Amino acid sequence: MAPKLTSLVAALWVSLSGHGATAQQIGVVASLDPNMRATAPGQNAARELGLGAGVVQDDEVATTATARGQLLFDDQTTLSVAPSSLIVLDRFVYDPAGGSGTMGIKLAQGALRFVGGATSEAQEATITTPTATLGIRGSSALVSFINGRTIAVFLMGQQMCITTGTGRSCTNRPGGVLTEAGYSGQVSQQYLSTALTRIDGTPPTTLARRSVPAGVRTAVEPGDAPLSTQGARGATGNENTDIFGTRIGNIFGSESTPVISGPLF
Repeated sequence: MAPKLTSLVAALWVSLSGHGATAQQIGVVASLDPNMRATAPGQNAARELGLGAGVVQDDEVATTATARGQLLFDDQTTLSVAPSSLIVLDRFVYDPAGGSGTMGIKLAQGALRFVGGATSEAQEATITTPTATLGIRGSSALVSFINGRTIAVFLMGQQMCITTGTGRSCTNRPGGVLTEAGYSGQVSQQYLSTALTRIDGTPPTTLARRSVPAGVRTAVEPGDAPLSTQGARGATGNENTDIFGTRIGNIFGSESTPVISGPLF
């Protein structure tokens, strides 16, 4: 084949593969208040997301200071996006026949609530911020990246871990907090209620909706340390009440009360 013809065929192939193929939908918009916008891979202009609109891998999803929304993925994972947030749907592969897959989200700024579906039951779903990577296995959690800090609150399920350049820390304690410094204590029910209200827009009646009982694991998985009544590994009903309003208050910018303050959102 002549060099010019070869170049023409190659250019045509690149053009078709880059713009002619339709990206596969991986989820839909489940709720809006009042709107969200998404920018598709390779596009400069953002599109308005309506209720029921599809999202695709590598979509950048953004909310304004007065907007929030929720995404429902094909594996039944839900992602509630807080105001003033920017996320990237970095990776999603799901086999409905086998119930397996992988999921990765990038949180560039803001906050979200993650409730894991089928993909996170088999292996960790990841949420990456500019300062850390969170691995969430069969669980729900709140994750924020505000003012250059990653703060994650474990709600319920199997476990959540954080990995930074200095190591990896995990917790399965309801209300347990992970930051770049590792396990940093536990927040109160008041804080969780306030945080969920800021993300979801309405007062929550439960921490999360899942088919597994609320609480922590009742068995120790291979390689894990035994469950404890204090620290990162918890047993149902045990709370680190001595740090409410002190250590956690410092993390979230409020010395006396463990509730959301302005800098968090």
